Amino acid sequence: MPDTEEDRLKQTLRNLKAKTAVLEVPQADRDKMTSKAMEMMNTFDDSTRKLTWGPVKTSDPGCRKVVGEIKENPTEYELVMQEFNDHLVNAGMNLSHPTCFGLIPTGGGTYPAALGAFIPATLASYSGFPRKVTTIVEMENKLIEWVAGLFGYPAGHAGNITSGASLSSLTALAVARDSMGLKAADFHRCVVYCSEFTHYSVLRGLRAVGLREAVLRTVPLDQLFKMTTTALEKQIKEDKEAGLVPFLVVATVGTTLTGTVDPVDDIADVCERHQLWLHVDAAYGGFFALCDEMKPLFAGVERSDSILVNPHKGLFTPVGVSVMVVKDGKKLQQCCSMEQTPSCFTECQLFSDEHLSPSELSFEISRPFRGAQMWLPLNVFGVGVFRAALKEKLLLARYFYGKLKETGDFELPLEPELSVVVFRATAPPGVDINDFNQQLMEGLNSDGKIFMTPAVLANQFYLRVCVLAFRTHVEHLDLCFSVIQEKRLRLRESLRSEA
Repeated sequence: MPDTEEDRLKQTLRNLKAKTAVLEVPQADRDKMTSKAMEMMNTFDDSTRKLTWGPVKTSDPGCRKVVGEIKENPTEYELVMQEFNDHLVNAGMNLSHPTCFGLIPTGGGTYPAALGAFIPATLASYSGFPRKVTTIVEMENKLIEWVAGLFGYPAGHAGNITSGASLSSLTALAVARDSMGLKAADFHRCVVYCSEFTHYSVLRGLRAVGLREAVLRTVPLDQLFKMTTTALEKQIKEDKEAGLVPFLVVATVGTTLTGTVDPVDDIADVCERHQLWLHVDAAYGGFFALCDEMKPLFAGVERSDSILVNPHKGLFTPVGVSVMVVKDGKKLQQCCSMEQTPSCFTECQLFSDEHLSPSELSFEISRPFRGAQMWLPLNVFGVGVFRAALKEKLLLARYFYGKLKETGDFELPLEPELSVVVFRATAPPGVDINDFNQQLMEGLNSDGKIFMTPAVLANQFYLRVCVLAFRTHVEHLDLCFSVIQEKRLRLRESLRSEA
């Protein structure tokens, strides 16, 4: 009897099912895959702890393997993992290395935090909205509540856990735009106030929310590189008189270059007098609020309208975890919620006072359960361990500053306020100090033992050390200091011999 069309279709489906069965990896193969992955990671961690290589793995470019092309047919798992190891583990920049002092180190993911990324990914956990009562949404809301409480936000706030400060900033800017009643026809008259050290993600966020034409005022800094509130208020008054629409001030708690904290309380006074939205970027410095001795630096943060802080910095989670909170949660919902619930969501509980829905408080709908990367380590270790770790980083910065100062061979424009130390070596007679320190930094980064990035302040070239990785301890700062001294003396000798 000839096959019917339905028979042929079913046979095709059986063939496709058999071919795609490899996607369901058997337990024995899973164990092998996991074992190989753990072997790779344990070797990496062991090398990091023993300083087998520095934050930058240097290699001969001529020996560097080329990443293979994507193929139609499968490749043996061992070969895939070997290539993964060559290109990911044994090459490039390790921002969680204990001697990585450049940029703002991510701190690296503690093991429970890494599990917080792995387990939800394996379970394909989705935290977009609660259906009846979804505990992972409750977990994220508890974490947001904890962060809000850390900064003194009252009840009625709302927030979300985003992929980083860029998305957090973008969301906060959109809420500010809508809450201040701005219209597109007036965007060219709207004014945003920041400092030259405001993070560039804020400027990109302005473009993303349609405010590319807005007027951007760079408020002058004082001698400690903090925003000057008298200059801020003077500029706001002038802009109002000129018929412009001042609406937003961005204050920073822990700038990337110097680690300084803007006077948020004084800035909040100005914002209240002129009815401006105050956004606080605490991506780097925020979790230092866990340390009691740092509380005075956070005065006035509770008066801000929105704030962001990055657990992938101060709480040592893997990269991709940021918390953004808006004091008036209804404003966040009004900005991000769907105007009309799609039919596919009609049976889902999108928003209620008891269960705030992340999909209604964010521009993301397809969002992973990022909260696990905070929830697991905070519960496994307890908050006290993170408080102690951050206090250690503060003291390490002061220790390193003291070692530089006692030599008399370095210029130090300011004492560290958080965990960033800015400095430069004095230059030999007749040698430009900027050129000397630029050469010094190139030498320091050349062999990969340590990694630094510069800070250009008032057109002057400085070096900077930022201490934040959870593995960084006093012996690593001693190593950093000795390498700096060695390279500095070698550079001076080289210049003397060339003269």
